[in-house]
Amino acid sequence: MGYVGNQQTEGFSKIPPKQDLTGATGSSLTLSNAVSSPESIDLFINNVRQEPTESYTTDGTTVNLVGYSVAATDDIYVVYNSLAQQTSTHPSNQALQATTGTFSGDVTTTGDFKPTGKEYFHVDLTTAQTNANNTTTTVDFGGSGTVKYDTKSNFDSANDAYLLDSSDGVYLISFSVGIRSNSIAVEVIKDAAVQVRVATDGSTFTPIIGGGGHLQDDANEEFGSLSFNGSFIYKATTSTTKIDVQAFSNNSGTAQYIISQHVDNLVDVAPTGSGTARCTFLSIVRIA
Repeated sequence: MGYVGNQQTEGFSKIPPKQDLTGATGSSLTLSNAVSSPESIDLFINNVRQEPTESYTTDGTTVNLVGYSVAATDDIYVVYNSLAQQTSTHPSNQALQATTGTFSGDVTTTGDFKPTGKEYFHVDLTTAQTNANNTTTTVDFGGSGTVKYDTKSNFDSANDAYLLDSSDGVYLISFSVGIRSNSIAVEVIKDAAVQVRVATDGSTFTPIIGGGGHLQDDANEEFGSLSFNGSFIYKATTSTTKIDVQAFSNNSGTAQYIISQHVDNLVDVAPTGSGTARCTFLSIVRIA
């Protein structure tokens, strides 16, 4: 037998489009599913459709007949048109568990939705790193840094690299490296460079983004410090892709160079508060 109304689609649970109430007595009928208004169902008694509000009202799972009662021998059924509004209060600061299927009816929620799929990483260099002159060195984030965020726990501290969590994700990568001579008042940096490297196989790193400068303007004058920073978008192609950062400095003579952790390490006279401002870091956020 056919029925009137829209068939209920799958929501939180499978709701039958029709409910048989034959056998009920009196002026009150009980539904198996709550509804929000009389118009949410079509009520049929002995195959005669009843008029919403005029012939019956609803209160959640209860149908109240207006001015009459039914007997156990009456043929009674309802057709669901929609579900009652469902209100869900989500606990603050808790992850929302994924729900599959199609939502049917109105859903109102309160509280914080915190998807578990977020991926972001940030590490600061928190201890100055001293390096031999005229050498290329990986920034020692694993041994001389502090991880602030690592939502996927993918930091490879032994190799100072971050493993991207998605094999085809799109990432915003930001970096900054501060380089200075071993004595900030003695200007000895002639050449310097920084490069971000990618290892799609997890171990063979290739530089892809960077910057550099030839700073000596004559035989006796060089710079004492400088910073390199930037950001770019990178799309992963493998599940083993790692990111790291390298620095290079060529100083006059054999002077060492230092990768600095704070802004005040880069200047002879430091601005107020620069002893807490980080100048060497790596940030990675998945954006798609």
